[in-house]
Amino acid sequence: MSERSMVATNAEDEPKLIYDPGEHRKKHCWSEPFAGVVRDGSTVIGKCPSTLTKEMARDLLDDAEYDGKVAGRPIFDVKPKRMWNVHEGIVYEAVPTDGDSYHGYPWFGRPGRNRLSRPVRAALERRAEDEGFGREFRDWMARHES
Repeated sequence: MSERSMVATNAEDEPKLIYDPGEHRKKHCWSEPFAGVVRDGSTVIGKCPSTLTKEMARDLLDDAEYDGKVAGRPIFDVKPKRMWNVHEGIVYEAVPTDGDSYHGYPWFGRPGRNRLSRPVRAALERRAEDEGFGREFRDWMARHES
């Protein structure tokens, strides 16, 4: 396994998706200990908190929600085009980078993708509530879902 990628693991010992930390891309990185969304000209960029480790990001990928999720169907078999998870109330989106690898960043609404589907949003909200970050989740969604 290269230093650029980390394999997402789970208990079933099945093929896994690969987390690409994007070390060759700096646009989603910053030194702040919180997630944010910044504007660079006409481009809007989600910034990951400096406290989010590669291992945490890999775990978020392995346990992600996605449209059409079916219990018991391995995520590796589906390889969704987009998937989401929540960490400390902040929604993260992961997209394919190459083959079986994915890169994630804080999610925010944008033209054509300004809302999460109801099942995904409900699953993420339940997860945030269960982790004690329901208020933070609702605040993030109020600012970033249009």
